[in-house]
Amino acid sequence: MSEKMSSFQDKLIKVGVGLNENKYLGTIKDAFIALMPVTMIGSISVLWSNVIVNETTGIGAFFKPIMALSFINPMFNLINFATIGCISLWIAYLVGSMLSEKEGLDQRFGGILGVIGYVSTLSITTTVSTTTTVQGIFSSATGTNGLFSALIVSMVTIEIFKKLYNVKKLRIHLPEQVPPQISQSFAVMIPAFLDLLIIGVICLVLNLTTGLYLNDVIMTLIQKPLVHVGGSLPGMLLFQIIILALWSIGLHGDNMLSAIVSPIVTAMTLENMNNVSNGLPATNVFSTGFNRAFFATGGTGMVLGLTIAMLIRAKRPENRSIAKMSFIPNLFNIGEIDQFGFPIVMNPPLMIPFILAPLICGTFGYIMTKVGFCPVFAYDIPWTMPPVLIAFIATGGSWRAIVTQIIAIGLSVLIYLPFIPAHERAQEITQKQSEEQANQTE
Repeated sequence: MSEKMSSFQDKLIKVGVGLNENKYLGTIKDAFIALMPVTMIGSISVLWSNVIVNETTGIGAFFKPIMALSFINPMFNLINFATIGCISLWIAYLVGSMLSEKEGLDQRFGGILGVIGYVSTLSITTTVSTTTTVQGIFSSATGTNGLFSALIVSMVTIEIFKKLYNVKKLRIHLPEQVPPQISQSFAVMIPAFLDLLIIGVICLVLNLTTGLYLNDVIMTLIQKPLVHVGGSLPGMLLFQIIILALWSIGLHGDNMLSAIVSPIVTAMTLENMNNVSNGLPATNVFSTGFNRAFFATGGTGMVLGLTIAMLIRAKRPENRSIAKMSFIPNLFNIGEIDQFGFPIVMNPPLMIPFILAPLICGTFGYIMTKVGFCPVFAYDIPWTMPPVLIAFIATGGSWRAIVTQIIAIGLSVLIYLPFIPAHERAQEITQKQSEEQANQTE
């Protein structure tokens, strides 16, 4: 390995380790992983009311008998509100809970405190007419618009609480005879009150000086720019390059960058689902479904294309055997057999197409969506959803999405094919060197 390659590898490893060990990024990553079932449930609810039992946009438009089930729609609409419509509350709880655990604080109380901290930054009044004002917490803040605010405020709330709680004079100490749970409840009372007071004063000063609430500021200055940049083709390709580069040296790039990518992609996915549930078109091209369909079919690196290319062109029996073993896992987007079996890791002949294939296929999917052939991927789906089904379900049943993904898989095969001979030549050289070393040892 050349010195330049070794230096590049060392730098990537340092970046990967730094991302992996950062407690805030780790908390965000874990929170979004824990939130995945909630987004799936919300997605199913939107699918039911808008794609299945709907006489305007769904199956009910051409199969009227299914509309007999429309009495169930209000239930699914409520489930959608409880999941997607309140997503910021749940992320505030998870971040508060998980960060508290990392800080050695009470996990359950930290989750509750994170939610209270976030809610205390929201507006509780809105004007519906010139004479009427309504009080309450509105879905505009509890839904996707508050996602980044919930993350930031929850973490700040826990960090302030930790500093205050570490000041022992602020704790109420009860006699030892009092049960520990009660003692702990009193011990956190003053630090928690002062914590929320600090958050409240900051929000009050901000509102008095600018007329804005903290959630509005964070959404305008942080969430919208991040989603705009991360949701652009150059931004998403940059994320993919970093993820693929980390994988190429044996680090789990998806996990290491998920704390940055997941909030952006999740916000875009949930915005699409909200639009659909409100009768509006989905507008964000990049989503969990799109990324899985055009960046990671078979696993990160579009490795289903590699497996098929090996079955077509590989001559060495070990490569064909590995390809046969990896094919079924690839259908569920599990690509570790490809990663470490051929291997891709630290193997330039396969590292090059491993990086190129997702970039080209993702760009192809983006263009096909922008020109209107492939519908926007509006629904969240499990990452293990097989190819073709991903495209069909995530777009609400579009055959054009299926065609687009099949073409993308074909492109990935074509990208990998020319590199198979070079990979096998490298294997032959390595094998000869090993045999020569063995003969010299004897």
